[in-house]
Amino acid sequence: MDQETNNEYGVKVAMFISNPKYMGTISEEEAKELDASLFSYTYGNEAVGYKLTLHWAVNTLEDTVVLARYSYEGEVLSGIAVNHMLALISSNKNMPQLDSITYQGLERLLRDNPNIEALPSSENYAITFAIDAVKLAVKEYIHSALSYEEETVPCKDSPMSIASIKESISTHNIETLEAVAEYTKAGSSDSSCEENLLRLLEAQKKSMAEQEEADSALAAIPFKDLSTDHQIIAVETAIDNTVRQFLVMDGGDIDILNVKENGGMFEVYISYLGACSSCSSSGSGTLVAIENALRDKLDPNISVIPI
Repeated sequence: MDQETNNEYGVKVAMFISNPKYMGTISEEEAKELDASLFSYTYGNEAVGYKLTLHWAVNTLEDTVVLARYSYEGEVLSGIAVNHMLALISSNKNMPQLDSITYQGLERLLRDNPNIEALPSSENYAITFAIDAVKLAVKEYIHSALSYEEETVPCKDSPMSIASIKESISTHNIETLEAVAEYTKAGSSDSSCEENLLRLLEAQKKSMAEQEEADSALAAIPFKDLSTDHQIIAVETAIDNTVRQFLVMDGGDIDILNVKENGGMFEVYISYLGACSSCSSSGSGTLVAIENALRDKLDPNISVIPI
């Protein structure tokens, strides 16, 4: 491990860079031994300074990746570590589980210290690209058609589509062009797309203002007096402002299915997503945390029921 790499990154990231054991392709023989079929997806190209090919051996009966490797050509060494970790956590996951991998979850796995970010801010896009690549790979595997915004790449210096950039802006509450470049590389060298990026930032700002206004209006009405639809929105908002960030950082999430009143109690029905669906604490510690948050924020007579 060279001293420059050691100084630039943490121990874990530097170790993955020095020993990228998941880098490479998967042979037909390897796939055959695993009773799997080969699938590959290439994201980016040399022109944008980032090219990643995901190589999967897939059990087609269960649509589960049984072996994952990658090929990477990029400007930053951290891309090796990021895709190393992505390959590691992709094994034994089915397509919905792969699609639920998040930026926060992947980034946290790369940290040495839970309170210190894994990468320099200028290289955050390496994580964003990996997440974008796996989501697009899943779409191609399941033959899901892309929308116009998912197909349209607005900047020459980033492989990200309009839809992906919008999602990144929303996920990280991005407000400046500098932060857009850090997380997506868009606009870092291609000034011609600046106007498009500014429009996306303005749209996000407007959406956030509208959401805050709606949240304030809901907060002024007691939970028991809200309609069921508004109760579900209130629950979503309370989750967003309390426990969701921790669920997402662990690679999971929850879906709010319904709210029903039963004998003076409000039963909130949820479904665990991603890592939460198989987490041993989902029926105990995680459930208690969710329930306590909702009781504190909305109504003391709330009971959370996972289904």
